[in-house]
Amino acid sequence: MADLAAAGSAVGIVSLGIQVCQGLLSYYNEYKDYESDISGTCASVADLRGTLALLKQNLIAGGLDNKRTAQVSSCLQSCTSGLQDLGTKLDELKKYSKPLGLRQKARFEWQKAVYPFRKDTLDKLRGNVADVRERLKLALQVLELSVLQSDRWRKIVDWLSPADPWTYHHSARDRHEPGTGDWLLQSPTYLDWKAGKSRHLWICGKAGCGKTVLSSTMIEDIKKLCGANENLGRFGLGAFYFTFSDERKQSYEDLLRSLVEQLAWKQDSFARLQQAYDSPDHGRPGKDELEKILLLSLRAYDQVFLALDALDESPEENDTRQMMLEQLERLVQNTTNVKLLATSREVRDIQESMGMLKAKRINVADSKVDKDIRRPATVEIKRQDDFADRRYAVRPSRRDSTKPKYIEDVLRTLPKTLDETYQRTLCAIEERYRPEALTLLRWITYSRTPLTLRELAEAAVVDPSDEGKVDVDNRGDIDDSVDILSGLILVYEEDNGYETDDSYDTDEEDDGDKTVDSHDTHDSQNLSSTHVSRCSDDADTGSFTHRFNSESTVRLAHFSVKEYLDSERILDGAAKDFHLDAASEHRFLAQSCLTYLMHYSNDTTTLPTASDKDAYPLLDYSANTWYYHSSLQNDGELEREVRMLTSPGCLRCWLHHDHELQEKQSRLNDFKAGQSIYFATYVGLSKVVKLLLERGADVNESEGYYGGALQAASYKGYKDIVELLSARGADANASGGYYGSALQAASIKGYEDIVELLLAKGADANASGGYYGTALQAAAACNSIEVVKRLVATEADVNAQGGPYGNALQAAASNGFIEVVERLLTAGVDVNAQGGRYGNALQAAADFEDSLELVERLLTAGANVNAQGGEFGNALQAAARGGSIEVVERLLAAGADVHVQGGFYGNALQAAAFLGAIEVVERLLTAGADVNAQGGDYGNALQAAVFGGPRVVERLLAAGADVNVQGGFYGNALQAAAFLGSVEVVERLLTAGADVDTQGGYYGNALQAAATSIPGSVKKVERLLAAGADVNAQGGFYCNALKAAKDNGYGEIVDMLLAAGAVPMEDDQLSVESEELERQE
Repeated sequence: MADLAAAGSAVGIVSLGIQVCQGLLSYYNEYKDYESDISGTCASVADLRGTLALLKQNLIAGGLDNKRTAQVSSCLQSCTSGLQDLGTKLDELKKYSKPLGLRQKARFEWQKAVYPFRKDTLDKLRGNVADVRERLKLALQVLELSVLQSDRWRKIVDWLSPADPWTYHHSARDRHEPGTGDWLLQSPTYLDWKAGKSRHLWICGKAGCGKTVLSSTMIEDIKKLCGANENLGRFGLGAFYFTFSDERKQSYEDLLRSLVEQLAWKQDSFARLQQAYDSPDHGRPGKDELEKILLLSLRAYDQVFLALDALDESPEENDTRQMMLEQLERLVQNTTNVKLLATSREVRDIQESMGMLKAKRINVADSKVDKDIRRPATVEIKRQDDFADRRYAVRPSRRDSTKPKYIEDVLRTLPKTLDETYQRTLCAIEERYRPEALTLLRWITYSRTPLTLRELAEAAVVDPSDEGKVDVDNRGDIDDSVDILSGLILVYEEDNGYETDDSYDTDEEDDGDKTVDSHDTHDSQNLSSTHVSRCSDDADTGSFTHRFNSESTVRLAHFSVKEYLDSERILDGAAKDFHLDAASEHRFLAQSCLTYLMHYSNDTTTLPTASDKDAYPLLDYSANTWYYHSSLQNDGELEREVRMLTSPGCLRCWLHHDHELQEKQSRLNDFKAGQSIYFATYVGLSKVVKLLLERGADVNESEGYYGGALQAASYKGYKDIVELLSARGADANASGGYYGSALQAASIKGYEDIVELLLAKGADANASGGYYGTALQAAAACNSIEVVKRLVATEADVNAQGGPYGNALQAAASNGFIEVVERLLTAGVDVNAQGGRYGNALQAAADFEDSLELVERLLTAGANVNAQGGEFGNALQAAARGGSIEVVERLLAAGADVHVQGGFYGNALQAAAFLGAIEVVERLLTAGADVNAQGGDYGNALQAAVFGGPRVVERLLAAGADVNVQGGFYGNALQAAAFLGSVEVVERLLTAGADVDTQGGYYGNALQAAATSIPGSVKKVERLLAAGADVNAQGGFYCNALKAAKDNGYGEIVDMLLAAGAVPMEDDQLSVESEELERQE
């Protein structure tokens, strides 16, 4: 019911706002013709009312999911005080009489001194309105109220696949005890950082001192700061929790991906994100592109707080952490409005990095943490009389062990260190369960992503030794895994929003995992956290029975558990049999996954279909990660890998459940199974590729999405495989596949070393084909300046035609890559070359945001300012469509013809009118643009202006626009306004003499268009009927207005039209009568 409450609250706030706006308008409208200040105030209040009405309509329609409804309610709460201020002003106005007629105008001059009309009163009123509108604008942008836009955002987020920091964050908050961590929030160093006296802050301390819960506490504090009225929309927050247990939360690219999802909803960055999403290969953006999008996002705020927890859990392997720190330093140093908050253990590389950033430092002292522990621990001990019996790894077996004497004995023998804790916990596992415990620890510790309990239970029945076996008859209860590893893991309840710890409680706290783990100080702080179906202990065995959701995820309780299992220290103690070695464990997981897939492929009852995952819980994980584990395994035989890739049945089953390859497969109609060398290459298994080649695989096999193996390796960046394939005779000039050649595939990704290698092997720099036409255009499109230089040095034809952009110069110009443009111009590219989406480079540059410098450079190089062709016909129309007054001014100064026709909008004035760029419209009219010029998708500027807003419509009418001119998609301006314009625009066009019954256009007439519309449709229908619209006029998509309203389910409009004399068509008569009866009943 929470979502209904949120919706109700939001509708209530919106309704209050509409009522207040109506009251203000009712008072001031009587004076709006007397004074421009009052007229401006009325316009701003009317705009606010329209926005509120649209918001209310969406809330009532119920098109928002629970999360978005709650977000709307939260955003609207910030408007409450502003709306109440407006309500107070309305109450004040009611004390003053309304105008009494013509005499009032004569008295108006002296009335200006009275409260309602004083300039300071009007200015303050407009300020209040502007503040509320800005907050509503934020709500509309954040939530993307348009169904199309919100659907698109969800699709983009799914495609981006970012790690979600908030699930873990909220879990930490659920376990947080009030008052703990206050010492940090009140510390002078933190307060100075928060107030802006220092830019970066580093919270450091030993493992288990409570850093993660402190992170969540500070993030909550920052959220309040960002959400304060004066900061709303100006301050941004991006949070990220690094963790050792999830590969998606470890690298700099993982961080970027998450921050982009959190911060890139504002217009400029969202536009860039959409551009990446709409890219031809639909590939997820890499680090460089993500960083560009994030930088655009950061610029949209006055200040951004980046809260990064557990930097030390970014792994040191493959220099992942070192690269993350270096790139984070660069990101922060390249911005002026970013404030960094980081937590970690005190390790050398992080200490040096924080030193480079001059971060202020707070050491988490034991004495502070002890105070945080004491309060909730005392409460918990008093509340739970079975505390000692069920909270310790070494559990008493007799009920009388709860006597104080025995409790004291247990407390005195508690382990002194984490190593001792883990050794005691491991050694407490019964001998018969130890093999299974080791298997489970291998999976939990080295799985690519956290496993669900269902997956983990299934993993326990897979034996990869010898021929391999999946013992389905030995499947146990999902709770068995939790029982066996009690004290070493935590279980995160996905459905309930909290995790259940099943671990030995120490005075240590999680300093890394986002989902608060059981070896953390805050675990001791929050001993009252919910436990799922924890039953009492069995008197005979001392065991516990748990009931968890099968989709709950499982992780090690703390980073230090993994460190202990991996370390050499464990070999010196009694738990040495549990020692783990990364390469060996990855081999174990790889072979287990392959064994499982082969068992599945041999099942004659499978199709394969998605429903097979119900019977085979580990299928999805195995299909999507076996090659990841295989690539990290130690040396050993590869027969299972070869069998997987050479057996048609195994290959088919794998590809059907591999998410990435399944998508690529679906894009290629002539896909054929059995391409072992291609798929081994695609997943990056160089040793398997080598083995397949030694066994006679065709190095030039070319049946995949990327053509052959060489193109696939080049696109994926596997230099070692490119070298291997080339050495075995792979044709560097083989054609086919999405990118046409290996060189183009490497160029679009910017892999300079692979480009160099391919060129050395004889790749033709001028080979044509593939999506981008040439390798040079691909390199230019992705801003790879070094690859561009290398290709130009190899005498790549800079004027080669083809591909979506026509040529390399247009590809660079359309994306604003000025350095690439400079290099191509230096190499002699034809600045006026025609072709591609934009027709020429100047038009492409004019359409790009912030393109003045680029446009200037192309004009200096001799670009023809009036060159025709492309999507927008000419550069001036492209610039007008972009709304850049500076670029429009520069093109006009260079001689751009304001009258030239062509392109989507027909002319520049129509493009600017559609966008609502009033400044550009004014400039084009001043330059002599014909306000009634015909052409383009909307026929004329006035019809396009309907979408640009009332101000542009008013300006064009004042300039002499013909209100009844015919043409364009909607036939005339009134029909366009009736469908998607505001009631205000409809009113203005009618006042200007628009013919209400003019026929033509997609909907035949204005009334039919209004009956099809959504925003303000009832009022628009009312106004058109009042203006004498023929209610039975025929024509257009729906034939008549009544059918349009009926087909769209607008019952109120159907009633209005029937009351106005609309006659149903014969085939609609029965349904209309039936609906009328239903309404009466």
